[in-house]
Amino acid sequence: MDGADEERRRVAEYIEWQKQGAWTVLWGVYTRCFWAYACWPVVPEEGLVISARDPHTLYALMRSVEREHGYLRWRYGRR
Repeated sequence: MDGADEERRRVAEYIEWQKQGAWTVLWGVYTRCFWAYACWPVVPEEGLVISARDPHTLYALMRSVEREHGYLRWRYGRR
């Protein structure tokens, strides 16, 4: 792993920390992508895995998937 990979791994750790255990986030050295695996109780049976080449796109996709599958309602309730 080179310096750029190490930095991306730290970015993945930071995104995972921001999401407070709702996602497991990894940097794929071989795939050159960020990968996120949903870890909340309302995940569909087949699971939810998303990937993106940059952290901004990954984060946006994570938010979209959270809304689509009711995670935000489950986590924060209806407002």
